[in-house]
Amino acid sequence: MVKAKKQTWPKVVKGNHLTVRTFEDGHTELEWDDAALLAEIRTALAVYQAKQKSNHKERYGLRKDQS
Repeated sequence: MVKAKKQTWPKVVKGNHLTVRTFEDGHTELEWDDAALLAEIRTALAVYQAKQKSNHKERYGLRKDQS
């Protein structure tokens, strides 16, 4: 005999900066973590800027120890 899995509501899916709650009647609630979202954006920008700076130095033949 297979046990039926009891469904618990609300269903919760938690991401890095967003939590989604889906209720039995189908409606959803979104909960944002603004600090986590801002941290991810700042990290992405820093990585992008570092890559652009590195590409610029390579393009113009500058060594990494030169500014």
